[in-house]
Amino acid sequence: MGKNQQPNHNKKLFPCTEFEEVVYLLQGGGALGAFQVGVYQALEEHGFAPDWLVGISIGAINSAIIAGNPPKKRLEKLMQFWDLVTHKIEPQLGNYEIQEPNLIQAYNLCSALFSLNFGQTEFFNPKLTNPWWQDATDPNQISYYDTSKLKKTLEKVIDFEYLTQAQTRLSLGAVDIETGKLIFFDNKKQQITPEHIMASCALPPGFPAVKIKDKYYWDGGLYSNTPLIAVINDLPHKSRLCFLVDLFDSTGVLPHSMDDVLERAKDITYAGQLDLMLDYYDLLLLMQKKIANCIAHLPQDMQQDPYIKDLGKLGDAHNVHITKIVHRSNLQELHSKDYEFSHFNARRRIAAGYQHVNDLLADPNWWQRSEENVGTLVHSKAEDLHIVVGSCSCKKDPN
Repeated sequence: MGKNQQPNHNKKLFPCTEFEEVVYLLQGGGALGAFQVGVYQALEEHGFAPDWLVGISIGAINSAIIAGNPPKKRLEKLMQFWDLVTHKIEPQLGNYEIQEPNLIQAYNLCSALFSLNFGQTEFFNPKLTNPWWQDATDPNQISYYDTSKLKKTLEKVIDFEYLTQAQTRLSLGAVDIETGKLIFFDNKKQQITPEHIMASCALPPGFPAVKIKDKYYWDGGLYSNTPLIAVINDLPHKSRLCFLVDLFDSTGVLPHSMDDVLERAKDITYAGQLDLMLDYYDLLLLMQKKIANCIAHLPQDMQQDPYIKDLGKLGDAHNVHITKIVHRSNLQELHSKDYEFSHFNARRRIAAGYQHVNDLLADPNWWQRSEENVGTLVHSKAEDLHIVVGSCSCKKDPN
């Protein structure tokens, strides 16, 4: 377990204890980010407290709220944020909540259009001036919405002094507009401010670029919506258990309407890179492990050869397990699901994330061993499992 982990002994103990860190990887996805709140709640209850949070876009906000508060306040502050940034128009007729799927779908469309036209008061608000009609001296003046209220909202839900102490590591992905490169702000290396968080979710052309010192940044999801690359590039390598929360599903059914086409295209766009990244990471770790094992089997005198010692620097036998948690759209959600900011659907998404993790961890087969000739191991619910790769010297919990 990670060094900060406080297991709940009322739950079944985690079957593996050789990990140095527990990592949350929280993807971008706008309003779908409420799903991550339920995921966090369930993981915390099962004793998987994070040592390191890596977030992009809405995942950056959720990550910062978790890392920026003492453990006892985290869920409260997450709930407060989602209460502030969602509208309270409920799908009701008189005193009765609408249950009929087609009416819920109509509500979701109207709710998304409400957010699109009127914004969310504590998050983003439409500008009076059309950005196509103005000359701007700075990139942060070119957008359809003003996000200045978001800074005040973040200050309400994040203790930035606590965040600076870096008791829990936080990394936030953003794109340098000029270089086009993905960079990560890290509270172990620098002070994180509201601007760093806002930079990670500055998705153009809706949201303005954010200036930090002499550079301008956009949403990290433009480069990669999955922040796994931060773990891949982090040195020195450690044995880690990663919980990867995927807000867009790379798998799906054939579309039967134009809205289905738009939703499916969006899911593939934002989730499609993950498979490629996992394949790359698996190959990289496998090669590192093979190099380390080969050198370990050489005679001591050969290991001292300068060429072998230089080659040995590329070897690494650390273990990485990735638990993939996928948000699956329900039948009433539309392609506008990522900007449908209703309190009604935020509650549903939080509940879905909570249930998903509980179902996953209740499955006795969730923690599987795989073949030895692989580098990483991906765990998931059976219907979400798209790749199982890895190696680990774990023992199952005898209970």
